[in-house]
Amino acid sequence: MATQIQYDAQVEHPRDHRVDALIDGTVVEVRFEPKESSRLRGAFMEMAQIAMSKDVRSVLLVIVEPVITDDRIRAEWESAKGVMRGEVRDRLAVVVIRQGQYSGFPDTPPQEMRPLIEEVIQNVAARTRFRHPRYLGTYHDILHILIHQWLRRTGPVQIQWLAAAAGCTYPTVATALERLKHCLHRTSDRRVELRYFPREEWARLVANSDDVRMTARFVDTSGQPRSAESLLRRLERLKREDLAIGGVWGAKHYFPDLDLVGHPRLDISLHCPRREVDWSFVQQLDPALTRAKSRDESPRLVVHLVHRAESLFEKDKSGNYWADPVECLLDLHESRLEPQAQEFLNSFRALTDKE
Repeated sequence: MATQIQYDAQVEHPRDHRVDALIDGTVVEVRFEPKESSRLRGAFMEMAQIAMSKDVRSVLLVIVEPVITDDRIRAEWESAKGVMRGEVRDRLAVVVIRQGQYSGFPDTPPQEMRPLIEEVIQNVAARTRFRHPRYLGTYHDILHILIHQWLRRTGPVQIQWLAAAAGCTYPTVATALERLKHCLHRTSDRRVELRYFPREEWARLVANSDDVRMTARFVDTSGQPRSAESLLRRLERLKREDLAIGGVWGAKHYFPDLDLVGHPRLDISLHCPRREVDWSFVQQLDPALTRAKSRDESPRLVVHLVHRAESLFEKDKSGNYWADPVECLLDLHESRLEPQAQEFLNSFRALTDKE
């Protein structure tokens, strides 16, 4: 399986054309949320033209979260194949990704190919501002990790380590670092770290936090809600390494002097790098909790999903897991506790922005 992805590659025949990605001679083109059959027909014919290039071994069209049905996509594909030459048609394949589920023709791509497909989608999504929550995360994960390292004063890190921690490939990290180059320090041995706290990028992360973390809120339906402290005690008894305490309690874990009184809700970070979520723990905390239908409801429990490979959770001597400081800082912003968020941030180090 290929380990390197060439983005924005150019093929020369039948015309100069930049493709989304090239992996060992296989062109990968991505189309997000197609709504019209005519656009798909155009994409299929464009695939055939690209496949004529002598430098191209095969072409894979990735259709992400289509609005039209799979039956319609297949019908358009069969129609397009009818006007293609056999040697061109045999070099083409289509994969459809709908709510994380893969299908394709002539065959569904093998499991080992899917991480590469996901990386291409993440890269193209970042360039085209595709807003589906599943594909918002990689750049923000890299930013999150770099801010975490800056807060904890760990020093510069290798790009390979950053890719492993985020759960992505080297080219994807390189794309993110290019976007952050204005606030990066690169060492002579090619390690990187933030030179200062990136206010503008942080503001974007805060604004997109709900989508990036795919936040879920739960409200009480019994009329006699348990206190947040009660939910915390039940969470501590679960002793699950994929569940970490965040929010106000998490912030106070790192900065006990934080000026906050009262805990109206419990924030939890759930580590799910495979994006498969088992919500049964919510019922273990309180069977009366149900998913909130809108943000206007006052939640008792708020769960933030952590998709990166490394959770960055911290385990204490009692066996409890704590969300990392950046997660806790995002939780404070999400709770509209802006003064406390600034106080918490300042507790790690004085800002040295060079704006």
